[in-house]
Amino acid sequence: MAVPGTINKLKRVPVKQRDPKERKKDFEMYTIPYTIEEVMAEADRCLACGLCVPACPARVNIPGYVRAMADGEREKGINIIFRDLPLPQICGTVCTHRCEDACVFHNRGEAVAIRHVKRYIAENSDYTRDVKINKKADTGKRVVAIGAGPASLTIGYYLALNGVHVDIYEKHKIPGGMMALGIPRYRLSMDLINKEVDFIKSLGVEIKYGMEVGKSIGFEELMKKYDAVFIGAGNHKPRTTGTTGADRTDRVMHAIDFLRRVALGEKIDVGEKVIVIGGGFTAMDASRTALRLGAKKVSVYYRRRFEDRPSAGTSNAEEEYEETAAEGVEFVWTVTPFEYVVENGRLKGMKYWKNRMVEQEGGGRAKPVPIKDKEYFVEADTIIEATGQKIDFSFLPEEIKNKLEMDWNDIKVDAKGMTSIEGVFAGGDAVNRTKDIISAVADGKKAAKGILKYLGI
Repeated sequence: MAVPGTINKLKRVPVKQRDPKERKKDFEMYTIPYTIEEVMAEADRCLACGLCVPACPARVNIPGYVRAMADGEREKGINIIFRDLPLPQICGTVCTHRCEDACVFHNRGEAVAIRHVKRYIAENSDYTRDVKINKKADTGKRVVAIGAGPASLTIGYYLALNGVHVDIYEKHKIPGGMMALGIPRYRLSMDLINKEVDFIKSLGVEIKYGMEVGKSIGFEELMKKYDAVFIGAGNHKPRTTGTTGADRTDRVMHAIDFLRRVALGEKIDVGEKVIVIGGGFTAMDASRTALRLGAKKVSVYYRRRFEDRPSAGTSNAEEEYEETAAEGVEFVWTVTPFEYVVENGRLKGMKYWKNRMVEQEGGGRAKPVPIKDKEYFVEADTIIEATGQKIDFSFLPEEIKNKLEMDWNDIKVDAKGMTSIEGVFAGGDAVNRTKDIISAVADGKKAAKGILKYLGI
């Protein structure tokens, strides 16, 4: 146990990182885990006030496992975590950690490093040995989940514990969904993902790889074959800008396609000068990945101001911006691209306007308005658009799509996670606006409870 009186409650035990000049050359993990002494000292800062819990979509008992670690009770901590979160090392590594923004020390010092405490506990636990499992007898019920992302994996975990067999259909050859295909390996290694997945599979959950619903097997066939269906498809369909010239060269690509290709092992020649369009988390990932592929200069161009970028002001967004800038990525704010200059199929660069920001009546984000009386040009070998993505619903037959009640591009679900079609549930990117891992876990938990009730278990 940490010695009382030796901890500065307001100051965080520093989280170490590899040197930016070195880490940007490879895809090895760039953060350095706490030592046992560091994690116990950091955990001992926690006042166990519980303000963090409502900020966690999965409602994990954060004070419980943090205080357990302060006392050196790692095994107790991992069991507290697993009550509400079956992906602890993943979330301990890349969670958006909104819990830390709610920490009592957030505005009066430095928030407790909740994510890193969780990472230490999970990283140093053997789940098969340490996690106490109470698995119920087989009920004979069978459920299928579409996509092997965090929501489906969570469904699999909780239903398996309750005696329900779960098959997960995944069109790619690796598990994890957007965790594996959208998050670069320097942030989240495949070994780490496999550790979590293997434990869930050990409970009887089966993942069927290379099975694309709508092609390998029909959605309606799944409805007949299983007692319930869960849609856990991720945001894999790009939202492109439609900028003139984009369709005239293969040197303009969307960040989702770019990151997926890299994750699957493809060698991409990005050239020396790379431009990334966008200002959110995906833009940070794409720009840092381009550096690791050998780009000499990487610039992020965003249509709004620094303070207007997605999730600005949250500790996670500020961390990722600072880490990206430390690696040498340049940022250019308030710009609107209007042409990608292509000659004989070769990308030459980008033409753009500067924007003025117009405040909106009634509040809300200021609107970027291009100042078109002056044009600018910047050279580029590759342009990557990190401009959002959405669910590709092509796996659903028209009759099913027409029956699904939607909210913009998201599927509407009730309090039990069920869609407007009886027996069909959904969660994760297909449902929630935050599109992050911990929200997908929360959706999976909710849907698992809903499915159990639906099946009469």
